[in-house]
Amino acid sequence: MSSPPDSQRLHRERLELLRHLDRLTDAPMTVLGFVWLALLVVDLTRGLGLGLQLLSDVIWGLFVLDFLLSFTVAPDKRAYLRSNWLTLLSLLLPALRVLRAVRALRAVRLLRATRSLNLVRLLTSLNRSFRAAGRAVRRRGVGYVALLTLLVGLAGAAGMLAFEDVPAARESGLTDYLSWLWWTAMILVTMGSDYFPKTAEGRFLTWLLALYGFAVFGYITASVASFFVGRDQNASGGDDEDEVTNAALGRELSALRKEIAGLRAELERRNGGGGP
Repeated sequence: MSSPPDSQRLHRERLELLRHLDRLTDAPMTVLGFVWLALLVVDLTRGLGLGLQLLSDVIWGLFVLDFLLSFTVAPDKRAYLRSNWLTLLSLLLPALRVLRAVRALRAVRLLRATRSLNLVRLLTSLNRSFRAAGRAVRRRGVGYVALLTLLVGLAGAAGMLAFEDVPAARESGLTDYLSWLWWTAMILVTMGSDYFPKTAEGRFLTWLLALYGFAVFGYITASVASFFVGRDQNASGGDDEDEVTNAALGRELSALRKEIAGLRAELERRNGGGGP
């Protein structure tokens, strides 16, 4: 008869331990999430040297350790995997080491496989960086959206440079990271560009960038507009209007108090006189 209560108590204790573990690793995992995305951008644009590759391997090992520790503590393993499957995928990809093996090969099929793996790496790394941004910016406002947009722009430009290394892109002037960063910024602000991607991975990433731009750009525009409208109102005497409104409310409140006091006095007089 005591098994269900013991089981529930153990479940609650493991949940509390998991929350405590998350709070303990919150700050370092946030920093490492941003560093991980920066290393991916460098890898896609220029390639990692020996030192940066070692740093990437160390961070990957720390991520694996954090995931395994949280998975061990989690009371419901299946629910934890369902909630963190993208994180698990991002940790499995570096273990394949496929990219290192095919860099020296120029076969078309292997290059396509490399681009596809790079696309998955990019998306899963962005997911981890989004979580890091959520931990870094607790208040989900315009600052949080701006940080996400910055991450999407930086990573998206690196992905487009890696996927669209084709003659048509070079003829359009898209030859380096800065030019692709400008192109990505135009996509995010929904203005577009004259160049249309040629590879399947580039087209899919462009679709994701455009979808994000349509979803977020209106919010950023409205936030900026409301900021300037608020400044204009304050500059044109918004404080004076507030003072006038407060004074009017004060007068109405005072009159209401006098009326209530009069009604109370009338009731006391009638009750003292035995009623009508």
